Amino acid sequence: MRTDYLNPQIYNRLYAVMTYENVLALRISLETGLRIDDVLSLTANQIIGRTLRGTEEKTGKAYKKAVSADLADRLKRLTPNKSGFLFPHRTDPTRHRTRQAVWANMKKAARLLGLKMNAAPHSARKTYAVEMFTDKGLEATQKALNHDRMSTTMIYAFSKMLCSEKQESQYIEIEQLSEIIAQKVVEKIEKKGLILTKNSDTM
Repeated sequence: MRTDYLNPQIYNRLYAVMTYENVLALRISLETGLRIDDVLSLTANQIIGRTLRGTEEKTGKAYKKAVSADLADRLKRLTPNKSGFLFPHRTDPTRHRTRQAVWANMKKAARLLGLKMNAAPHSARKTYAVEMFTDKGLEATQKALNHDRMSTTMIYAFSKMLCSEKQESQYIEIEQLSEIIAQKVVEKIEKKGLILTKNSDTM
């Protein structure tokens, strides 16, 4: 099953029930568009100020990405393992954390929240692509994702448009949902012939 695009509002809900290190890894992917494998293989010496430098594992292409000041500060406070990895493996001090570990944590969080979409670490790369496409266009998005083909970039950039109705329904804010429920209550009262006025002191 293909990983779904996630509305940015969904991530804060996921963060609340994920482990701290995995949240930081997801935030890096969301802010830079990096694949989760490249995020997890980051070492302390790859961070200079707010800039991350490295080479993509999948393509062999060099990257230079900027992150927010808050995220950069949090990354600098992590304790690398003896191999310098910022996201250490749970049992092997010479390796970095696996993408499966982050995937499992995110999947568990999605189940706890009752999310209907296929949320996975790669969702962050799609969300990044949609935001980049909205702000700067398709060519800039292709360059940011290091894609060779524009057609590949289009799959990411237009992923929001491919969301099903069941996914979009979960992007509604609590306040909006409350308004919808209240309106439906009013409609039911009116259908029953009861009187309801906006200025009623009994409401």
